[in-house]
Formats: sequence, structure tokens, C-alpha cells
Amino acid sequence: MKIKKLRENILEFIKKKFFILYKVIIIIGGCIKFFKKINCKKKYTKFSSNLDKINDFEYQVTSQNNEDGIINHIFDQLKIDKLNFIEIGFDYYQNNSLGILKKCNKALFVDGDNKKAIILRNVLKLFYPKTKIIVQNTLVDIDNINQIKEQNFNDQEEIDFLSIDVDGIDYYLLKEINFKPKLICIEYNFWFGKDLSCAVPYEKNYTLDSLSNYIGASLKAITELANSKGYHLIAIDSACINAFFIRDDLKHNFEILNLEKSFKYPIKFNKEFILEIKDKLFLKDLKYFN
Repeated sequence: MKIKKLRENILEFIKKKFFILYKVIIIIGGCIKFFKKINCKKKYTKFSSNLDKINDFEYQVTSQNNEDGIINHIFDQLKIDKLNFIEIGFDYYQNNSLGILKKCNKALFVDGDNKKAIILRNVLKLFYPKTKIIVQNTLVDIDNINQIKEQNFNDQEEIDFLSIDVDGIDYYLLKEINFKPKLICIEYNFWFGKDLSCAVPYEKNYTLDSLSNYIGASLKAITELANSKGYHLIAIDSACINAFFIRDDLKHNFEILNLEKSFKYPIKFNKEFILEIKDKLFLKDLKYFN
């Protein structure tokens, strides 16, 4: 940790004094890390029990957990090999959409972190020079999410995949969208359990406390919201981080999951610890939807 902190301090000094050099350093480092990541072997580790059939297709290369396998399986089932997608919230070497770039027709990556945006923009120019990819450095909120989509895709360009991973106000962004992607992947907070429909209150300039479990929304809240918008739950990744929802006209291609039967907790946490975290969360300010 001390070495990491020292490295960050040195980079911050270079950034302030020699910004062009700073960009060169982070881009080179980003390219090396990206190259290593995309050439990793597939990992098939499962992180929970009570798995559904769709979890058999899980694997990880460039996703945070096993989302790569689920996403590719879904689009194989839909027989779509040229994708338009939007990724809201990303890391430059690891996110839900890097694994489908070879199928990409047009892509938009959006994140409020300028450093990540600089690195990803240049990495993708190097590794995918002929692909239509936009990297936008913007903090997404309920006031601009639809505008961002409209600025980058016209009415004839249907969105095949939308990934929302902002570690906080995901529920409110999903509620606000006025377009209809075929597949939505969205983070939820498993610590809230399966019975409550709740979320942290909306904050426009929300910032993640990486040491806190006080983030996001319950799976029930997100599922109810998705259902109201014409989407159905078809997958919960075994890491218990992301839920996948398919548009109503495409649901016949998949088994629709029952939230209560399919809900999971990561096997690395025991019941006592889970209850302890839940009790602490329920002392916080939460917004309940029923």
C-alpha cells in the first residue's frame, strides 16, 4: 500500500507540472495492462451456490467477475453479432463490454473519471482502430443520461446492450432512461437481501465510499423497476453483483428467473456476518419503494 501511495503521489506531481508526460505515462501503462488482460485465460470460478442454468455459461476474461460468459451467451442466443452498446461506469482494463468489442458495431463508454477516460480512449484507438467507439468523460446523472444517448446514437440505431455500473445511483439511472435496449446489465446490492425493495437516496454528485456497503439498490427494487419498464430477470451472476434483464419481446429465448428462488449470497460470507452487515445497513437512511 505504501508503494502504491508513493506511485500515486509521484503521478499527481507529474500531472500538475508536466501534463503531457503524465498522459504518456498513464497511456503506456494502460496499454500494457490492457494487453495482459485481454490475453488472460478464461476463468470459470463460481462465487456462490444456488446457481441457475445460465450460470453454467459464466466465465471471466475482461469483466470484473463472470459477466463475460453470460453476456456472450445471451447474444449468441439472440443471434446478434453486430452490437450497439452503452457502458455507463467503467475501468479501462475491466468492464462488462470489453468482451464484446469484437462484435461491436458502435459503442459508447461513459465515466466521470478523467484518467480512466484518457487511458481507455487511447487504448481502444490502438487495439480497435477501425471500430466506432466513443469514450466520453462525463458524470452521468438522471438529468443527462438520455441526452448522452441521443447525442451519440440516432433514432435508427437501436441499443442492443446497456451496462449500468456506477456503484450508487444505478436504480435512479435505470428509472430515468427513455430508450429500450434489448439487454440491460445493472449492479445491485446483495447485502439488502431478497425481501426488501429499497435503495440509498439519490444524490446527483454521488461518490462511492469503497469501504462501505451503503450503496446501490436491492435486487427486488431493481427487478420491480425493470418489470415496470417491460424487462424480465434472466440472470444473476454468481458473484452476486450484476443482474441481467431482457426486453419483453425477446423473453421467449430465455428462462425467466424467480427472484426469491434464484437469489444468492457469495459463499465467502457466512450467515452471521451477512446479518451483521444487514443490521448496520438498515440503520442508515434508505428509500423504500413498497
